[in-house]
Amino acid sequence: MRRALAVGIFALLLGCSGAPTTVTAPDLRCGQDQTSDEAKDVVEKVGGLRTDDVVVRLARSTPAGIVALVDGDVEQAYRLLHDRYGVAVVAHAEDDGVAAGLAQVERLVRDTCSQR
Repeated sequence: MRRALAVGIFALLLGCSGAPTTVTAPDLRCGQDQTSDEAKDVVEKVGGLRTDDVVVRLARSTPAGIVALVDGDVEQAYRLLHDRYGVAVVAHAEDDGVAAGLAQVERLVRDTCSQR
């Protein structure tokens, strides 16, 4: 039992769980107004949101729409945040701290928008 638990934790730490680390809305458009009242409202509503399975660590309005960095199940977080609030990109938070989170968001937007 202990060995199975240790192997499971090790796999999660290595990211071998097979779960996606980023989910992007299929209809994502780059070049959106990131200063709109609607965007600010969504960021305020989802920033820090907690459920039993997901914690939103950072939400930002970007040219790609709202991007949320989360701890927990990324697919479940995407379903909740996209369906209820229109969040465009949900990704697993890579590091602690606001500066690291902002850098991750910037990277996600750059990579996502360069592909469209």
